[in-house]
Amino acid sequence: MQAAAEHPGAPASAPVPSRQRYRVAIVGGGPAGCACALALAQHGVHDVLVIEAGDYTPFRIGESIPPEANRLFQALGIAQDFFAEAHAPCHGSCSWWGSDKRGYNDALMHPLGHGWHLERSRFNGFLARQARLRGTEVLLHASLAASAPADGGGFALQLALGSAAQPRQATIHADLVVDASGTRAVFARQRGSRKVETLPLVCMAMRFAVPEGSRSGLTHLEAVEHGWWYGAHLPDATLLLAFYSDAATVRAQRLQHAGRWLAWLAQAPNTAALARGAAPLAGGVQSFPAPSYCLDRLHGDGWLAIGDAASAFDPVTSQGIVKALANGMAAAGAIAGHASLGAVAQTVAHRYAQYLALRQQYYGWEQRWPAAPFWRQLHAGAEEPAV
Repeated sequence: MQAAAEHPGAPASAPVPSRQRYRVAIVGGGPAGCACALALAQHGVHDVLVIEAGDYTPFRIGESIPPEANRLFQALGIAQDFFAEAHAPCHGSCSWWGSDKRGYNDALMHPLGHGWHLERSRFNGFLARQARLRGTEVLLHASLAASAPADGGGFALQLALGSAAQPRQATIHADLVVDASGTRAVFARQRGSRKVETLPLVCMAMRFAVPEGSRSGLTHLEAVEHGWWYGAHLPDATLLLAFYSDAATVRAQRLQHAGRWLAWLAQAPNTAALARGAAPLAGGVQSFPAPSYCLDRLHGDGWLAIGDAASAFDPVTSQGIVKALANGMAAAGAIAGHASLGAVAQTVAHRYAQYLALRQQYYGWEQRWPAAPFWRQLHAGAEEPAV
């Protein structure tokens, strides 16, 4: 019997797995995991369990997707349903990067149309609902506690269910496991995989209530001496402003304190202009990791890592969600027999190498503060380890 959904944006979830054995278990119900489940349904594979640790209610960072996402939504068969969700159009970006002059990169002539500013938690919940409507079992408030190869193939997965106040356990067998658990990479790390990191950043963000009529359909970027600022108006009528820097700068400048964060915002005049007349929302400064890495081992016998579990991209490239969706679709194709898991892993590693070159190009365009530690380490791209 299905329990009621925990939140209007969340898919209904059974309190325990409905069976003991599944053909595919997907650890993580974000864009990568849900895209994999959706694509598996298109291939006729419905014996799938998505194991999601949360319930799609907390605020999540990661809200802009480029026009390329529209093609992936079409391929997954969810484009019209996504459009009905009424996320805010993103018509491109304006930036102060490399000089004090404003630059534009708009989607006016893009053949795939405009991109989107997402309310990310609602978007993730939407993907999970779509997967469930197509036959996938979605288990909320469930995390992978342990895993081990099973006799005869596949894996035995020990799940922790429910809240810390009322914990429960269940053990299932999965013939194949897809690790889409995000930066935790929980299953892959249980198999011995390690992250090969390349200059991780930290995001320090605040949200604001904005006056009626002051919304922008553009993403805003502004480089400053010790990092860069991001701004976007979200579909819930809030403004998100985020500062990206290295952990040492965040600690030294105590940017977890709202007063310090706002003082630094005031020194970024183009970003501060977005917040003029806006009121900070409760919650203060929120911190989010922004890692950059690839696993040294992306797959093994009966398992594959995808999305941020496999490789995480610097947000400056705006590729994270599109990468996750594409990874999920590729993984489903391999499971359905159209490619090998190793071929998908090779593609993931190749895309990561391309990403490193693209990130180096983006940061190389900014040369105004060559002595600043933040920019100096990002310009030293030749020292980054190979995957």
